[in-house]
Amino acid sequence: MTEFRVSVVIPVYNAADHLDECLESLTAQTIGFERIEVLAVDDGSTDASGELLDAWAARHPNVRVFHQPNSGAPGGPRNRAIEVAGGEFLFFADPDDRLGPEAFERMLAAADRNGSDVVLGRIRGVGRSAPKVAFARNVERGDIHTTHVVWSLTAHKLFRRSLVMEHGLRFAEGVRLAEEQPFVVPAYFLARSISVVADYDCYHLVEREGFGHLTKELPEPEPFYAAVRVALETVVRHTEPGRRRNRLLQRWARLEILNKFGARYARCSEDLRERYAREAGRLLRDFVPREVVDGLPPVFRQRARMLRDGRTADLVALARHDDLDWAEAEGVAWLSDGRRFSVDIRSGLYLRESPEDLRHRIVLRQKDGHEVAVPADPTVVTGSPMVRRLVVDPTVLFPAVFCPGAWRIAVRVESADGDRYEVPVRFPGGHVPEKAGARRLLVNGARPMLVRLHRDSADKAVLTAAHGRAVADAVRRRLLSRA
Repeated sequence: MTEFRVSVVIPVYNAADHLDECLESLTAQTIGFERIEVLAVDDGSTDASGELLDAWAARHPNVRVFHQPNSGAPGGPRNRAIEVAGGEFLFFADPDDRLGPEAFERMLAAADRNGSDVVLGRIRGVGRSAPKVAFARNVERGDIHTTHVVWSLTAHKLFRRSLVMEHGLRFAEGVRLAEEQPFVVPAYFLARSISVVADYDCYHLVEREGFGHLTKELPEPEPFYAAVRVALETVVRHTEPGRRRNRLLQRWARLEILNKFGARYARCSEDLRERYAREAGRLLRDFVPREVVDGLPPVFRQRARMLRDGRTADLVALARHDDLDWAEAEGVAWLSDGRRFSVDIRSGLYLRESPEDLRHRIVLRQKDGHEVAVPADPTVVTGSPMVRRLVVDPTVLFPAVFCPGAWRIAVRVESADGDRYEVPVRFPGGHVPEKAGARRLLVNGARPMLVRLHRDSADKAVLTAAHGRAVADAVRRRLLSRA
C-alpha cells in the first residue's frame, strides 16, 4: 500500500510572500496532511523562498525540498519531482495559489468510485479568470470526447502516478506557457476514465499584486509552438479524421494559434511578429483543416486566411484594430408586454466569440457602486454578425430600489474560457430613440415603479427608476408649492 495518497508538486521561484498560504492550504486538507507528500523544487529563487521551504521541511517529514539553478520555466522542476514522487496520485500546484480544504477528499473519492486516472477539481479565479466550460457539471466517468476537459489544460489536476510512469509523461522544459500540454493532453487520451468535480472550489487560482504570472506574457514563439505541436500530434495520433478530431482541433486553432494575433501582436517588434506568423502559420497548415477554421468567429477566419497566405502586414493592420471590448446600444424599444425592453447591442466582441460561448448580463449600477446584474434572455442575431438582442426586465430592481435613483447600464459578457468583459452601453449619435425615452409605469405585485431610459453627458445609457409612491409624493409636493 502506498504511504501517501497524493504527492503535491510545487515548482517555486521567488514566491516567499505566498508560499505559507499555499502550504497551509495543504495542511488543512480534510484527508489529513500525513497522507500528503509535498515535493517543492526551488528553481533558483533569489528571495527567501528556499529558506522558507527548508523551514517547512524541518518541521514536517512529508515535505521534501530540492534546490536547483534557475531553469526559467516550471516544466523542469515538475519533471524532477515526478521522478522521486511516492504518492498514488500526483497533483501539480503553483506556489501563489491555494486549495480548498475538501479538495483532495472530493477528488480522491471520485477517483476511487470510478477508477479514474485523471480528476479535474473546479478551479476558481481569485482576481483573475479561470476556465469554466470544463466545470459546467460533475462527471463520474468520461473521456476527452464526452466532456469539455480539453478547455482546461493547466496541470492543476489529479493524475494517477502509475499512468504517468507507465507512459513516460513529462512536461516540456524551458517553455514559458504551453509546457503543460505535452503532459496533460496525452493523459486525457490515455486515461481509463476522467472525472470532474464541479460542485466545489478545489483550486483557487490567485492574482497576486507584484507577482509575475507567465500567462500575462507573450512567450517566445519557437518553444511555445513546439509544445503546442506535440499536443496537436497527440490529437492526430489518437483520433480519426472527422467531426471528433475537428472539435478538438478547433480549440487549438482558436486559443493557441489564432488568438495570439490580437492587439498585443501589433505592439511586438517586427522580428517577433515575423517569427510568430511563421510558426503559427506552419501549425495551421500542418494540422488545421479549412472546415475547422470555417466554424470560428469572423475575426479568427480573417487571421487564418492571412496566416495561410503569409500576409504579415495585413495581420498587423488587423491587430491594430483589435480593441474589440466596446459596445453600444441601438434600437432600444419597449416590448408589447409593456414590462420589458429590448436592447440591440453592437459590439466587436461578437467578431471573435461564438454566440454559444458567451454569457450575457445587463449590469445596472448606481453612483455609489451598488449594482444589480439583470439576467438577459438568450441572445438573438439580428442581421449583423456584430449585433445581438438582449431583453431586459427592469422589475428585478424592485427589491433594490427604495427611492429615486439613476442606474448606469453596462453589458457584462463572459466567454467560454473565463474571460470577462464589461462595457458601458452608449446611444449611437447621442440620441435616445423616442420610444425608448418614454416613461413606463411597471408593477410588481402591489408596488408600482416608474422607469425612464435616457443618456448622461457622456452619451452613456441610464435607467432612472423610482417607486410609484415616491413619484406621487414628489408630484403632490410640486402641486402644493404652486398653490
